Amino acid sequence: MTCEIDWAEDHYDMAMADSDLVRAIAVLARAQQDAVWDRTRAHNRLRSHLREYHPAILEAFADKRERLLAGEARAILTIAPTPAEAARLTRSRLRGAVTRAGRQRRIEAETDRLFEVLRQDRLRQPALVERAMGRQTLALLAQLDAVCRAYEDLARDTEELFLQHPDAEIITSFPGLALLTGARILAEIGDDRTRFDTARDLKAYA
Repeated sequence: MTCEIDWAEDHYDMAMADSDLVRAIAVLARAQQDAVWDRTRAHNRLRSHLREYHPAILEAFADKRERLLAGEARAILTIAPTPAEAARLTRSRLRGAVTRAGRQRRIEAETDRLFEVLRQDRLRQPALVERAMGRQTLALLAQLDAVCRAYEDLARDTEELFLQHPDAEIITSFPGLALLTGARILAEIGDDRTRFDTARDLKAYA
């Protein structure tokens, strides 16, 4: 317990030696990382729920890198949270959904693909149960949309603040470090030039 208190005090002292800009970047970078985890949890809850009654939407986006995080998936769930509603979607409404989600290429091909997937016959829950599960989907979707907005807003704010720091160009010159990851690195190592005497010291801290 004593060791934990000593470490916390040392960590606090180290943070206080950093500039106000770095401390502000650390606040945003850590909040954005929390938003990443929140988004993952919200996505997994929605996916688990959809497995119980709406497998078509999962199949439709199974090959997409973002899966249910994709704007198109969320746009379609908004207007068709149940298999019955999804099967009634016209090509026109599907085209509108994928366009609103930001798709700019292969719109017709994607519309046709989704139209076929969502109309395939599958086992269904009783109609009353399905409608209730659809209402739950909309609630879970609202939570996912909220954390996605927080994720995007915090990422943008973190990057903008990071770019104001004179070390930003140096940090992002390292392979694999972009603005957001660079901001996280700076948040953890700080900008106190007296903190690490050698590269070995920095490596040990990392």
